[in-house]
Amino acid sequence: MAKHISPHVVPTLPRGRSPIELRIHGGDIFLSGRFHRWQAGASLGHDLDQLSAQIAIDATSPDNLTGEDAGGNLFLFRSTDVKSIGDSAYRATGELVTPQGTVPFELSIRIPEGHTAFFVVSLTVRKEVLGAGWAQLVTGSGEGGIDAERLLDPRTGVRDLPLAVA
Repeated sequence: MAKHISPHVVPTLPRGRSPIELRIHGGDIFLSGRFHRWQAGASLGHDLDQLSAQIAIDATSPDNLTGEDAGGNLFLFRSTDVKSIGDSAYRATGELVTPQGTVPFELSIRIPEGHTAFFVVSLTVRKEVLGAGWAQLVTGSGEGGIDAERLLDPRTGVRDLPLAVA
């Protein structure tokens, strides 16, 4: 028997990872929201306290995916200046806000060609700036992943509907 989800009652999902909040405004880009579904590829250099990461973010991940008790963000980035650095590529300067405090920061944003719900931010950050979020970026911790969380969310539509035979 199929389950019916009332439009008035949307279940909250178990928290897989901390959301990333972005407020990037300038030129021909406006990217603003608290994004829950993301996947990071990270690398450490010779200085193990510095991390370079590319984070693919699902722009359709709703702000309230984890409910009221979502806790803090992995980080918040607010731009003060945004410059185009090529086709669908931008360099944003501003401030990074983490539980450790607020620091001047720079990151790059790439928007893939074609129709897609994803965009990529790239950043280099030190462990002491990111604080507890460091482990989430290095290990990719959290339940499932970007696709697993999407499949659990009833608001993203029906996918891979199971068929039954009588």
